[in-house]
This record gives sequence, C-alpha cells and structure tokens, in this order.
Amino acid sequence: MKLPLRFRILHLISQNTSLSDAEIMNALRSEYGSEGQFKQSIIDIHLASMRAVGMIEATELSLDAQGDLLQKYKITDYGFSRLSYLPGTWRKTGSKASM
Repeated sequence: MKLPLRFRILHLISQNTSLSDAEIMNALRSEYGSEGQFKQSIIDIHLASMRAVGMIEATELSLDAQGDLLQKYKITDYGFSRLSYLPGTWRKTGSKASM
C-alpha cells in the first residue's frame, strides 16, 4: 500500500537522523517518481508545512556550490506521535514511533 506522499516523507525522516530535500527525493524516486506530484517544489511545500506545524525541524543549514540554501530535517516528538495514524505495517520505524 502506498502512503500519501506527506506521510511517506515523515515516515522516511523518522527512519534517519536527518535528511535534506535532495536525499528525500532520491530515496522516494522509485516509489513516487512517476507521479505528477513528485517534484522538488512539492517536496519543499510538504517539508515547509510539516515544519510549520512542528512535525519536523531543521537540523543543519548550509549553502551548496551554487549558493542555494541546503536544509536537513529531523522528526520531532510531535512528528513521531503522528506516525500512529499510519497503517500498522508502516509503524515499525524505531523506538519512538510505536508511542
């Protein structure tokens, strides 16, 4: 079963210490790459939305070689609590995810 993209992003972040938007794109390309919503701009909107409500937070900020801002994100305790809405087969993601 494929998750809605926003929840899949949250799930992916929960399995890693921190991820950038480019790392998220690379990790999810095989699952969502053929969908029209799978664009950098849409991923960035999902990340901004999840950050605004406190599900994720920025862990690192830097500039790439072109001078573009790079951000890495990690899941918050509130974000972990939202994973309880995932189907049971998706909830096995670490110690806090089962809360």
